[in-house]
Amino acid sequence: MFTFQVAVDLNRIQPLIDKVNYGHRLFSSLPLLPDIAAQLERETLLSSIHGTDTIEGGTLTEDEIAQLIESTQEVTQEEHKRRISNLSKAYRYAEITALQSLADKQQAFTVSELFILTLHQLISGGINDERYLPGQYRDNHKGQITKVGDADHGGIYKPPQAHVDIKLLMGHFVEWLNSDELCRLPSMVRASLAHYYFERIHPFQDGNGRVGRLLEKSILITSGDKYAGRGIDRYYLENIDTYFSAFNNSRKAEKTNPEYCNHDFVEFVLKGFDVTIERLHHRANKLMEHVLILAWLGDQLRNKRINHREHVILDYLGGQTGPVNQLQLKKMSWYQELYRRYSPATESRDWNHLFNQGVIIKSEDGLIRLNAFH
Repeated sequence: MFTFQVAVDLNRIQPLIDKVNYGHRLFSSLPLLPDIAAQLERETLLSSIHGTDTIEGGTLTEDEIAQLIESTQEVTQEEHKRRISNLSKAYRYAEITALQSLADKQQAFTVSELFILTLHQLISGGINDERYLPGQYRDNHKGQITKVGDADHGGIYKPPQAHVDIKLLMGHFVEWLNSDELCRLPSMVRASLAHYYFERIHPFQDGNGRVGRLLEKSILITSGDKYAGRGIDRYYLENIDTYFSAFNNSRKAEKTNPEYCNHDFVEFVLKGFDVTIERLHHRANKLMEHVLILAWLGDQLRNKRINHREHVILDYLGGQTGPVNQLQLKKMSWYQELYRRYSPATESRDWNHLFNQGVIIKSEDGLIRLNAFH
C-alpha cells in the first residue's frame, strides 16, 4: 500500500510550469479561423487515439484510425477496431463532461468514481476478452497476481491485489484529488499526480493506461489548460521508455527520497505538455500558412499558370510539415487517381513544368517541397 502525497519540488518545477503557461497563452491568442480550429481538433484527437492505442499494443496507423472513426458504417466486432471506436467515444465523453464542468464555472473539476468507471466502461465495452470487465474494478482469482512493467523499465510493480483494497484506495484517491490541497495546485501538477496515482492503483484488469491518460486530460480541460494535453499521447509514445522509467523512479523514491518522490514523473509529464503546446503552435502556423498558399494557388490557377492537376499536387505539398519523398507521393491513392486517365507523358510534363517554374524545389536526396510566393 502507499500514501497519496504531492511530494514534488514546486519551486524547482515552477520555471517549467511558467514556460507551459506562456506557451498556452501564446497559442490561445492565435486568431484561428474556424476551419483551422476544427482541423486541429481532428488532428489532435487522431494523434491522441493513435498514441494511446499504440502504447497498449495497437497497430493501426492514424490514417486507418481516421477512416474507422469517421466511417458511417457500423463497427465490426474485430477487437482492434472496436478498441478504436471505444476510445473515440471515451474521448468525446471525457471532453464533453469536462467542458460542461468548465462552463458551470466550477473552481476545479470534481473527479468522481462514477466518471472513472464510465470511462472504463466506454473503453472496454463490447470487447470479447476476459481481461475486460467494463466499469468494474479488478477482483483477482485466488493465485492470480497482477503485475505491471518489466525489468528493462525500472522493474516489475505489483499493484494492490485484493478487490477490497482497490475499492478502498479508489475511494481515498477520489477524495484526495478533490481536496483543497490538490485543487490549489497548478492544474498541470494535479493532472500529472492523478495520472500517476491512478496507475499505481491499477484498478482494472485492462485499460488502465487509457483511463489514466484520459483522466489527466479531463482535469486539464476543466482548468482552462485544455491545449496542454491535446496530443500528449504522441509524446508518451515517442518517449515510452522514459514514461515507464519515470513512473518506476518515482515509485522507488518513496523510500529513498520521500519528500520529493513524485518529482520525476510530474516533471516528465510537464515536459510533455511543453512539447505538445509547441507542436500545436507550429501546426497552427502551418495551417494558417496553408490558407495563404491556397489563395495564391487559386490565383495561379485562374491565371492559367498551372493546371488543375498541378494545383492538387501543390495543395498537398503546401499542407505538409516538411519535405516529401517524390516517389512515395506518387504511390499515394489520391495521386494515382489523379493521373489514372492520363498518359505518363502528361504526368511527366506536369512535373517538369512545376520544377522549371521553380514552384517545386527538389533536393539531392529526392525530397521535394513547395516554393510558394517564389
